[in-house]
Amino acid sequence: MTDKTVDADVIIIGSGVMGGLIATQLAKAGKSVIILEAGPRVKRAEIVERFRNSPVKVSLTNMKLQGAGSPYPDLPHVPSTYGSYLQQTGPVKYPTKYLRVVGGTTWHFGSALWRMIPNDFKLQSLYGRGRDWPFGYEELEPWYGRAEHELGVSGVDGQDESGQGKRPWPPRSTPFPMKGLTPSYLFTRLAELLQKGDFHPVYEPNGRATRPYGDRPVCAGNNNCNPVCPIGAKYDGTVHIDQAERLGVKLLDNSVVYKIEANEAGEISGVWYKKPDGSEHHLTARYFVLAAYGIESPKLLLMSTSEKYPNGIANSSDQVGRNLMGHTGISMNVMMKEDVWPGQGPTELLVYLNNRDGEFRKDFPSYKTKVRNTVPTSDFASALIAKGILGSKLDEELRRQSARSLNFAVDLETLPLPENRIVPSKTKTDGIGLPVPEIYYSVTDYWQAGKEAALKDFDKIASLLNAEVLKIDTSYQDRQHIMGTTIMGDDATNSVVNSDCQTHDHPNLFIAGTSVMPSTSCMNPTLTGAALSLRLADHMLKVMKV
Repeated sequence: MTDKTVDADVIIIGSGVMGGLIATQLAKAGKSVIILEAGPRVKRAEIVERFRNSPVKVSLTNMKLQGAGSPYPDLPHVPSTYGSYLQQTGPVKYPTKYLRVVGGTTWHFGSALWRMIPNDFKLQSLYGRGRDWPFGYEELEPWYGRAEHELGVSGVDGQDESGQGKRPWPPRSTPFPMKGLTPSYLFTRLAELLQKGDFHPVYEPNGRATRPYGDRPVCAGNNNCNPVCPIGAKYDGTVHIDQAERLGVKLLDNSVVYKIEANEAGEISGVWYKKPDGSEHHLTARYFVLAAYGIESPKLLLMSTSEKYPNGIANSSDQVGRNLMGHTGISMNVMMKEDVWPGQGPTELLVYLNNRDGEFRKDFPSYKTKVRNTVPTSDFASALIAKGILGSKLDEELRRQSARSLNFAVDLETLPLPENRIVPSKTKTDGIGLPVPEIYYSVTDYWQAGKEAALKDFDKIASLLNAEVLKIDTSYQDRQHIMGTTIMGDDATNSVVNSDCQTHDHPNLFIAGTSVMPSTSCMNPTLTGAALSLRLADHMLKVMKV
């Protein structure tokens, strides 16, 4: 197709951080870009007001608890993932929470922006587990630096992020754009106590501004990073969507893409989308980028069947939707015997990474242990009132529990298993007649061995803190980190995209985001997805000059 016969040089499906980053880079180079977003635009003030007025304040506000609903929209054409939209069929639930709005899921993410470390890229060759990446850390390192600059990451330079308390790691060619947040009393006190047991404190790189950065003010420590930063100090995908639109990118919201079509030559030729009223529309482009995150992206590819592609687009390998990964975890609640006052500052910052890497990965997965800096006061109050504790005694006990109750959460690495997958449901549709996602998820003995190692750490942590263990929850907690459903590899028979995130089957279709990752590490994947997206945009611009 020539430029005169298409609606844009590039169509991007999805307006989250990945889509926004790519759109901005392409628009800077003078390319015409259309972004199609399934959900609506939302206003920060309205989301904050809904959260403020909610009778239940939890980190990721649950619509069933609230009654009134999540602070984010729950609409027929983009049903909330807090409800019954995701259909679970596997032995382990995968109740992930993502947002279908302009700006995407970073609206409510915790803002952790970690690099992977070199050995995370070589899991199979080093430890005989999972898959290797088609390239190593050194290839992605400069793109990590660019992503940190684009997203405005604050962090501690020279820190050993391997958790061993030794040399600076991983290797870096550029410093963090902003210095790290100042640790609260809670974090400094815990670091002091746990250091005695060789738990080396690591402070999380994150997307919260510690100085004015672009249009973002300095983090004020409001402590509700999720579901929403009330002042916009935390990065979210609207930062790059706003930039892209200023550069001339056209964004169509409330536009649910339901079919990607390919011509006889194997090139993607157009997309079909529905509006909330059910009307159908068609657009064409020279190149296409699928950036709809790890559930909706494979669902769309699998829905896009035709006589030539009966198994869907980009699926000659039968790997689309497979290899679903995440960070399935456990947690521990303890009661300290001294006041440490959680709830000051960001919802997360201090982590422990003693088991981030090593020969043990042959036997059990890497994992991260984080301190949740939140105070579920309403939960405390409900439990106390149910026990008949009222009046001044209630106030006294609320103060004690709020000052001393802590939660430690472990995020365990998972492996790319072909049986763990997402497919379009054959039995249930949403409000505009499209199949909802059906998810099968499980864990193996490898994960179970990691859980046992983490439980030993819990015992040691509680002992070092001289704290009473109130509860240990091993019920396969989901950490909202979707990875692996359009996996990357050099072999077109067992992967969906190549090392440039270009689909093996269709030269003008690229897939952006964490769904292409062949391994998860134990760290939050957003920065890796952002680095891959910047690298993808650079490759596209080279291809488009040909």
